[in-house]
Amino acid sequence: MLKCITFDGDSATLDSLMSYFEKLDKALEDVHEVLYKDQPEMPLFVKEGSKIIRVRREEILYLEGYGDYVKIHRTNGKCLLSQVSLKRFESILTGKEFSRVHRSYIVAIQHINYIERKRIRINNDLIPISDSYLPNLMKQLVLQE
Repeated sequence: MLKCITFDGDSATLDSLMSYFEKLDKALEDVHEVLYKDQPEMPLFVKEGSKIIRVRREEILYLEGYGDYVKIHRTNGKCLLSQVSLKRFESILTGKEFSRVHRSYIVAIQHINYIERKRIRINNDLIPISDSYLPNLMKQLVLQE
């Protein structure tokens, strides 16, 4: 049997609890960064058909959800098509180098040419930015004003 939880207390308690969770989340991020800062990046292997191909993170421009597949756009102009989900790639490509900007796209921050009107230009491609992912992207960018 499910019980319904109702909130009829004061909002200060809820605010302090939310503040505590935000501080805890930030502390965990800091610990994760310290622990994994000096470890070398593990190579990324992608299965395409019957081949398993090694892909360096710095050669990935962006990833595009393509139905049940993910299309990996690379700097050499050759795309790879993999059956690994975009969500799985998102968990593998954690850190400050990549950012999910749309339900169908993950971009490499270092390859962004410019951002204008909720679209990212990488080489000759325009990638949409959805409203739900925009705050996270802006947090990852280092803006010079």
